[in-house]
Amino acid sequence: MSQEASLMYELERQRRQELYLARVRNKTQEFYQRYRKQYDDMLAQGYDNYIHDEMSRLKGDLDTIHSLLSTGPEAARQVSQEVGSYIHSLWELGKEAKRVFQETARLERERVKKEQAERKNEALSRYFELLSGMDPIAAKFAMSELSAIKEAIISGEISAPQAVESRVGTAMAKASKEAAAWKKEKQQEQQKKTLVAQIEEQQEILMADNYEDKARGQAIMDKLADIKRRAAAGEIDNDGVKEQLQEVTKESDSVLVKEEERREMVKAIYKWFRAHDFTVSKPKMADGAVVLTAKRPSGSRAQFELTLDNKMLYRLDGYEGQSCLKDISSAKADWESVYGIKVSDEVVKWQNPDRILRQKGRTDTGMGGNA
Repeated sequence: MSQEASLMYELERQRRQELYLARVRNKTQEFYQRYRKQYDDMLAQGYDNYIHDEMSRLKGDLDTIHSLLSTGPEAARQVSQEVGSYIHSLWELGKEAKRVFQETARLERERVKKEQAERKNEALSRYFELLSGMDPIAAKFAMSELSAIKEAIISGEISAPQAVESRVGTAMAKASKEAAAWKKEKQQEQQKKTLVAQIEEQQEILMADNYEDKARGQAIMDKLADIKRRAAAGEIDNDGVKEQLQEVTKESDSVLVKEEERREMVKAIYKWFRAHDFTVSKPKMADGAVVLTAKRPSGSRAQFELTLDNKMLYRLDGYEGQSCLKDISSAKADWESVYGIKVSDEVVKWQNPDRILRQKGRTDTGMGGNA
């Protein structure tokens, strides 16, 4: 006899979760390695001397990602996405800060070194000690006030080291605010460029994913292209880009994990039928579904279509008597007990003797029809 039916399949919850976490871990690892390289490159460029606080934040976030990859990949990805929202701006900020303040910082270091060698009192010594550890951008904004403090020390107006610390601290607090405002302005000036770079990075990594469903994969890439276009046009800001990239990432995860789940089902079908004297065809894609065909020398034939929404349509024909029902019943039992795949909601579409199917002219490529 012959039978065509549809059913739903799904991996056991733990296995599905393992597939999902493996996907998150692998992708986050890719971003981590990329960001770590960018951090090392920025260190090599000397940016830590000009945007030390920002670089320290980046290092801390990278260390957090690395420590969470094995124990909490979802948490690691959250931190990675946060890094992605600001790391590109650090490149531009560091480059601009180095360009603007490099020469000033060099001259200031030489001056401080020279004058420190000529210090005459404890207050002046403390003054130079404080200057030696200053952020070059903040020091630039505080230059005039620091010069006034030095003159006050030389003239004797300021003589106590504590007073020097107080005056320098006040000057640097004000200068730090000005430096932060300068950094913010420069980052805002580069916002479109850095947003586009962030999206292009996401495109590059997701493009490497091998989507079985090419149409869905292309739809995801089209969404990224649209986000990029709107970011370049200034239609969405950093927060908007971050939110929409997270949505695209979730969609990509869902598609690829379901494809992995389907591959597990295909493997289970393949292994069962091979173990029961069938010759099994190589899986192929047709209209977004994976198609698999198995045949016995006796003429028994089984064909399966599996979609991404966990639906399976199967057809069995060429069997003698009720043997097709025994095969599919045995296969379903093994899929669950051996491979951890549950099947449910089975609906039999038709059952007929082989002679009626032959009269109807059914072929291997047809997956349905009226008998």
